[in-house]
Amino acid sequence: MRLAVTTALAARPADVAAAREAAARHALPFLPREHRSLAAAAAGAGAEALLVLSHRGATLFLDGAERRWDPGMGVLRARRLLRGERDTRDPFLEAAGLRPGEAVLDGTLGLAADALVAAVAVGEAGQVVGLEASPALAFLAAEGLARLALPAARRVEVRRADAAEALAALPDRSFDLVCFDPMFRHARAQPPGFDLVRRLGDPRPLSPETLAEARRVARRAVLVKDGTPGWDLARLGLTPLPSARGAHRLYARIDR
Repeated sequence: MRLAVTTALAARPADVAAAREAAARHALPFLPREHRSLAAAAAGAGAEALLVLSHRGATLFLDGAERRWDPGMGVLRARRLLRGERDTRDPFLEAAGLRPGEAVLDGTLGLAADALVAAVAVGEAGQVVGLEASPALAFLAAEGLARLALPAARRVEVRRADAAEALAALPDRSFDLVCFDPMFRHARAQPPGFDLVRRLGDPRPLSPETLAEARRVARRAVLVKDGTPGWDLARLGLTPLPSARGAHRLYARIDR
């Protein structure tokens, strides 16, 4: 996908400078907005999508529409955790069992909701790295996190990478937890913005080979999410953890 960076209309000089820096960071062309519509800017540059940046946030102009980076309930979950409200209302946290200072590798970053929560859970001494195969999703998440008014968001390191290739290059036992949230086999009602993940994300199911690499890289555990009834967990030979009655998401954890 041909992607370029631009700004919102009437952008402040600081916003233009920040957008230029982002374009250079992601090795993308920068398009001055010059009072043009996004459609006109994209057409003039031959871009299929535009990463639109301002001090307020990041959006992606794609298929004639502008979609704001939105990690769904991730921000609320992160703020709830910061208030000390860690309980069974967050199945990811319950399944992951994260501890302060741990290093987490999210192999399927998407919109970074779980990575954001993980960054709060492991604290300033911890590390969270998110891998995303889709360049558009990776760059959108990276710039959205950078503009979020939550310090933990800046502690998520976004890498544009295929999980299988990235894991193969990592040393043994280099992360405490490796987690995956692959594309569910059947679409369900999802938070706003998740259509971008369906549109741009890697649709391949988690492979046994990638899971084996994750087990090698993990010091403590590997966590895999699936939608009910858990067909992909079964395909991988994984047993779901106990979940609430009527839960739409299941987790399997492989402890080291």
